[in-house]
Amino acid sequence: MYRKHDILKLVVIVAVIIWSMIHFYSRKDKLQRYDNGNIIRTGQVINNLNEGLWTWYYKNGKVQIQGNFVNGKREGTWKTYDSLGNLIIESNYKKNLLSGIYKQYSSSGKLLRNDVYKDDIIIKSNP
Repeated sequence: MYRKHDILKLVVIVAVIIWSMIHFYSRKDKLQRYDNGNIIRTGQVINNLNEGLWTWYYKNGKVQIQGNFVNGKREGTWKTYDSLGNLIIESNYKKNLLSGIYKQYSSSGKLLRNDVYKDDIIIKSNP
């Protein structure tokens, strides 16, 4: 028969699984915030996949990264900013792979890189 410890282990495992499921499924409806109250990220989750426009923020409230998801995969133009709000990277994705123009800028706006990617492979580099 079962020993007392085996039953206790089973109860703990079931409790952890239930807690994990509640925590995982409830996360999509809550905004995550920094300790100063500013939002960490915004975006929609549908069927446990990121969907539509997503934006991540620095603690100071400035946009850090912004881009679109389609069925949980990055799609289209994605932009990354420094903590002052200056555009530092502009990249393009198709089905979660870098595809198209990738530009990197200094914080002052000077173009540092202007590359072209196809399926995550660089095909043209212009440093």
